[in-house]
Amino acid sequence: MTTMRISHSGETVLIPPQLPGYLSDTHALNRIVGKPTDDDVKAIHSVIRTQNTMAHLPTFYNPDLSMQLSQHLFGAQLAIYRVNYSMTLLPGERNVYKPPALPLHVPGTLSEVVGAPSHEEIKLVQGALRGLENLANSPHLFDPDLSMQLSQHMFNLQFARYMHDSSEGNFVSETEPEAPNLAVPQESSTAETSGSPGERANVPKEPSELAQLGETMNDIREIMKDIQVTMRSTQDTTSESKDVLTTMSRMLKLIQGHQCSVAAMDKYYHIYKNPVNEEGVSALEYGLPQLRYGYYQDGLRYSIYHCDDIMARYLKFFGVGTNLMEGGEKPKLIKGKYGEAEKLLLKAIGVGPYY
Repeated sequence: MTTMRISHSGETVLIPPQLPGYLSDTHALNRIVGKPTDDDVKAIHSVIRTQNTMAHLPTFYNPDLSMQLSQHLFGAQLAIYRVNYSMTLLPGERNVYKPPALPLHVPGTLSEVVGAPSHEEIKLVQGALRGLENLANSPHLFDPDLSMQLSQHMFNLQFARYMHDSSEGNFVSETEPEAPNLAVPQESSTAETSGSPGERANVPKEPSELAQLGETMNDIREIMKDIQVTMRSTQDTTSESKDVLTTMSRMLKLIQGHQCSVAAMDKYYHIYKNPVNEEGVSALEYGLPQLRYGYYQDGLRYSIYHCDDIMARYLKFFGVGTNLMEGGEKPKLIKGKYGEAEKLLLKAIGVGPYY
């Protein structure tokens, strides 16, 4: 698929990849003519962010689409760079790259970069971009405008680094001979133009602006690789953050599940508990009263004090003891099964022994 064209007016036209249904239902990418707007670039970032969240789902994740989206973003950011910065600096001239301001909750401090950036300056921007992308699941902290600006700043620095290395001759072999610069006369006689076809073929043609752009696009593949590595790193960091949040959520559920109130009377202890099931739902949220049970020092045993209906609802709440109930949607405890139900519920809340 052709991703870039030149209009009759000479403007660059960027053509986005076709989105599958699970993305096109909530996202839309339009052709970009000339310099992309902020909304154009934010739309591309949003699609990429959504696509990256599906990397662990083989049914939905499409590596070809990810590559095309990355290429489309690259084309848009290059178009912005070509408008905002000079591609042909005179000796002694240097571009100035000013970063966006970072809020307090995004780690890092960025300064403006003059000329070619250092490795440390690039790493600082990468760190800030990763820190911001980690907040993508927190709408009150994540700023899509800042994400777009940071990503563009990252591109600007990488491209500036490329332009500097190119001007230093790092991409050209020193032993490669230069092509002769043959002058083409403005007017020529019949005798001067009557040479052999081979001689005429040696006269170089002046490259067009489109050809120069094509050469530039081919030369900067390394920058594309850097951008993709940064995006993958951001995605990996986001996945790690999700794992940490999941672990914290489980810990909070365990803490809530073990909270209880105890009333002591002689050798008897009455305990009231709001247990939490495997889905993280508390009994009170489920519509149940607190689970009430007691501990008897004389018999060294626990007992639950609830009617049969509450016992059946607690069995359903914990997802246990289906063989002890009847009645479908509104289960009832089978007659004579109270003792077995009591043992299952005590085991579900982690107390015993279960005589």
